[in-house]
Amino acid sequence: MSRSLVFAVAALAALALAQPANAAIAPDVSHSPNADDMRVAYWVMLVVVSVIGVALVAGLLVAVRRFRTTDATAEPRRLTAGRGVIAKAGAGLAALSVAIFVFGVIVSSGVRDATAEEGADEIEIDAVAQQWLWRFEYPEQAEGTFSEGIATVFSYGELVVPVDTVVNLNIDSTDVLHSWFVPALGPQVWAVPGEIQETSFIADEEGLYRGRSTIYSGTGYPTMRATVRVVSAEEYQDYIETLNSDLQEGQQAVQDAVETEIAQENSDAVAEEPSGATEEGG
Repeated sequence: MSRSLVFAVAALAALALAQPANAAIAPDVSHSPNADDMRVAYWVMLVVVSVIGVALVAGLLVAVRRFRTTDATAEPRRLTAGRGVIAKAGAGLAALSVAIFVFGVIVSSGVRDATAEEGADEIEIDAVAQQWLWRFEYPEQAEGTFSEGIATVFSYGELVVPVDTVVNLNIDSTDVLHSWFVPALGPQVWAVPGEIQETSFIADEEGLYRGRSTIYSGTGYPTMRATVRVVSAEEYQDYIETLNSDLQEGQQAVQDAVETEIAQENSDAVAEEPSGATEEGG
């Protein structure tokens, strides 16, 4: 019996070590201070769970080896313990549970808020989820708008932010529950209709960081993935200017189309008017 358990544990360990690199148990490499906190919390909890698991398996193996017998008719040996053993064990487990709880509260309270160095820039961006894409509204004001309804520049699908800058996200949803989760930059945040959820991150390296979603939001769920592109401050300004220029061109095209349609309607109305009054004959 004990040999079978040992063999099973060894087989599971070998299987875990044989996993390919893309299936490793390690989390994504962090590129933000709060993502670092997430990574630390992950490893701490993994070590705690592993130690508890190994202790339970070891206790089971010891019990099987100590109390095994080949006599099928023999009565099982009773396990006895001294007075207070159960209370001591319970107190130890309770202390461990409290420590894990406090650790989780401390870490989670700091994970959602990025801490900037003194003098670091900050920007505030609205991330609005809908079936099935993300809309990002930047703080820069759009220029040359033809309607008051569009006050900021925006993008869809990909969020572009400058490196070494505190990015404060205001996360919202227009329909159902969605999730914002870019593991390399920070924690998972739910987008709840009618509620603004806040989170922050500071990307320490330029690059493309892909997000994941853990909440099923409908048939288009597989296509809804947030992406964050971190660029230099100069590239960020160029990107905002490009968005602004594209927005103005689009608005101008709409305005031209509206004016053309109005002019055509006026022209048709004039053509349909009756000719001048007929001359009176005598």
